[in-house]
Parts: sequence; structure tokens; C-alpha cells
Amino acid sequence: MLSVILPLKYVNFSKSRLNEILGDKKSNLVIALLEDMVSLLRKFPEIEIYLLTKKDNLDIMPKDLDVKFILEDENNLNKALEKGIKFLKSNNKKVLILPLDLPLITENDIKNLVSLSKEEGGAISPSSRDGTSAIILPLESNYRLQFGEKSFPKHLSEFDKNNIPCQIHYSESLFYDLDIPEDIVRVLDIKAGNKAYSLLKDIVSSNPIKDI
Repeated sequence: MLSVILPLKYVNFSKSRLNEILGDKKSNLVIALLEDMVSLLRKFPEIEIYLLTKKDNLDIMPKDLDVKFILEDENNLNKALEKGIKFLKSNNKKVLILPLDLPLITENDIKNLVSLSKEEGGAISPSSRDGTSAIILPLESNYRLQFGEKSFPKHLSEFDKNNIPCQIHYSESLFYDLDIPEDIVRVLDIKAGNKAYSLLKDIVSSNPIKDI
């Protein structure tokens, strides 16, 4: 069994570069991204899904989400994830951490990540702007997570520091997250066919993206 942590600190997330486009639909987009990710992960019986979030978010979660919850109260994402990893340590050997803002993630991506989780050490997938779109860690290591600006090289450094063999998994559909207006345009061009795509299409139809 592979445990997957989906970190969700704030439903009404605020990426300042998308505020003008998303407006009051930000929370709707987060829920759509969450539902898309869970729907994808449910196709794999060997995966156990954990949503790492705050108690305040529980009332606005979809009732049929069918995931396990790990509650945290940290202001810092990496500290929150450390709590999640500590929670899983007694019954698991590895964990896959997936950010939610991956609107293009595919079933093949999950298959590849599950396969990598069965091999020695850890694995990591880069995202645009030197970010990290997926990371697999042995739970018994002293690895310190480095999510934030330019996390990918920092995460690679942590693998080296802890002498953990690491495979780099490149995937175009994992490479692009939602951070700037160009990312929304990419999702709409690719026509992902999921809830996030449908919502973004509706938002942009009423509030066209300018100056791209």
C-alpha cells in the first residue's frame, strides 16, 4: 500500500498572480482540483489517500470525497507535511506527496509514480520555475521537505545530504502547475476534460485573460 498525502492548507488559497482572473471563484477551483485528484487516485487500489488540512476546512469538503484526514494547525507547509509524515510512519514505508495544483496530471503519471515507489530510495518530479510536482520519500529517513520557491534543487540536495538514492521523473503533464495566467491558458488549450478545466473555461469566458 502506498500512502499519498495531498496538502491543502487553505481552501480559499491566494496566488496573487491569479487573483484578478479567479476572483471569488478561488475556493471553487481548489475544490475542483481536489476532486479531480482524488478521482484519479481512486483508480489505484494500492493507494491510500490522505488529505492534510486544517480543521476549519472540513465543513466545506465534498461529502463524498472518501479520503482519510490528517489535521494540522501549522502556518508553514513543510512543518505541516512533517506532521503528516510522522502520522504515517508506524504503518508505511514510503509516502508520495502531491500538490493539488496539477490540473494536467494523468493516470499514466500515477502509474509511473506507483512504480517508482516500489524501487529503492526516493523519486521526484520537477515542475516549472524549479518547483516540485511530486516527491516520494522513505518514511524512516531524516529528510527535510523544502516546498516553496525553487524547491526542486533544494529537494535534490536533501536526497544527497541523507544519502537517499533518487530518481528524477520527468513528465510534461506534471511539469505545469497553476501559478500564473499563462498556466490557465495552457490548461484551456490542452482541454484536460476534468472539473478544473470546466471551471476555468467558465471563469475565463466571463473574464477574458488579457496581456499574455
